[in-house]
Amino acid sequence: MAILDPWEERKRLAESYSRMADRELEKLAEDSASLTSLARQVLNDEMIRRGLGRAEQSPPPAETADSVEFRKLVTIRKFRDLHEAWLAKGSLESAGIECFLMDDNMVRLDWFYSNLVGGVKLQVRAEDYHAAMRLWIDLSEEIGGVESEE
Repeated sequence: MAILDPWEERKRLAESYSRMADRELEKLAEDSASLTSLARQVLNDEMIRRGLGRAEQSPPPAETADSVEFRKLVTIRKFRDLHEAWLAKGSLESAGIECFLMDDNMVRLDWFYSNLVGGVKLQVRAEDYHAAMRLWIDLSEEIGGVESEE
């Protein structure tokens, strides 16, 4: 399958749509789900140029597929060994608390890196911090008084 140049394809579609009657464009716009995103854009541009009422409005920036949501994470514990971090992560996840390990891949490469990066960090969302710490304290009392680090 040949790769199309987007500029050439846009030009070809614009020429094709400019030759169509208004009614043909409106009918095509009704079934725009079958068009490629480039074809929908060119069709929308042509309908706006002609002043036809069914032109799509572009979605607001927050609704685009490229938007990213950043979450504030806090470290509740640091581990020198990866297997301890996995166990702690599993304990929190089994209690329904979403958590993440930071620098675990570095330590997985070579455990000597653990001191270099400050250990494997167990992180939770800021709003889950108190629930995670309560659970961590309860677990540490059960297994013999492991202290939490912050």
